[in-house]
Amino acid sequence: MDKFPFFILNVFINSFLAFFTAALLIELLLFLCRIRQGRAAALLRMIPLLKLPIDLFFYDFSRWAYAHGINPLTCETGTRTLSIMFHWMSSLADWLVLPSASSIQFTVSENLTFTIADLIGHTVNPFDLNVFIVLFISLSVVFIIQKLFLYHRSILALDSLAKTTSPLNKKIHNDALSSRLKKWELPIHTSQALAGSPFVAGLLSSKIYISTALVQHLSRKEYEAVLAHELEHIRHKDSVVRLTLDLIGTLFWWIPTQWLRRRIEEGQEVGCDLKAQKYGIDPTDLASALCKSARYSTQMPPYHFVHHLTKHTTLKRAHILLNPASMRCKKTRFAITSLAIALAFAQIFLGRFWMF
Repeated sequence: MDKFPFFILNVFINSFLAFFTAALLIELLLFLCRIRQGRAAALLRMIPLLKLPIDLFFYDFSRWAYAHGINPLTCETGTRTLSIMFHWMSSLADWLVLPSASSIQFTVSENLTFTIADLIGHTVNPFDLNVFIVLFISLSVVFIIQKLFLYHRSILALDSLAKTTSPLNKKIHNDALSSRLKKWELPIHTSQALAGSPFVAGLLSSKIYISTALVQHLSRKEYEAVLAHELEHIRHKDSVVRLTLDLIGTLFWWIPTQWLRRRIEEGQEVGCDLKAQKYGIDPTDLASALCKSARYSTQMPPYHFVHHLTKHTTLKRAHILLNPASMRCKKTRFAITSLAIALAFAQIFLGRFWMF
């Protein structure tokens, strides 16, 4: 049988298994290291998603049992093993001088590897497998085109929005905030027609949008707190990150990634809340602004590149803002978090899970 259908079947099944394996390991690492929701947690939770396209380059065809004409179902009893171990990642690790990476794989004699997908493929009729591959590729193309259409429609909606808004020239008393806005030449736009919480739009050149109704109900300090939060989104390129993760989710459409992306976005929001304090923002003012913004988030406009406040996270974010960790605790968490990130990228991101 041709190798191409078997490889596509491997991508379909192995990506699913590898994603949930990596996600489980990351959640376990977050729990053991007591890493709270925030930027670090968001970065770690990106690993299972970023790993999906990277894994395509980790397949070792030279060790693939199927490529050597070996059917693992017909191998002698005792020659098939499941290995969960740490090992050197072949020539890639040597070239990049990487530490040992984790591995979960099935092997047969002569150190050849096979996968669960191989076992399934050997039990499926070749014609049925080819039909599945054609259907899989067709659906992939349809979903990609559909997503590109949604992106195009969102861009048009944002262009239309820009024509209906006007610059907001409200005086900013916070010097650190004012200087950063001037340095980046960042425009702030408002309109009566705007719905939802404040948001940042634009991948290359960003704009901050905030509804007129919300501005009227925010105090000066609350308004500045909102701007500081949105500035952190721009500084960390969150729009680009979310677009990248959304594209990966589209390419690997058969894997349920939305729940993880929601957790990542929540971590980004919490991270922006905490970093807003470096502009001299009082956490109480930002927590108050969050609660007021939640009142104006009942209607969500159809902009694909922006993120709005969700009410179910408002209480959690306000709690984190109003219950800061001590400085001593922060230093300990920084050390543990740095170690966890290094371990996650070396052993999970570069790991070879369930593939040949």
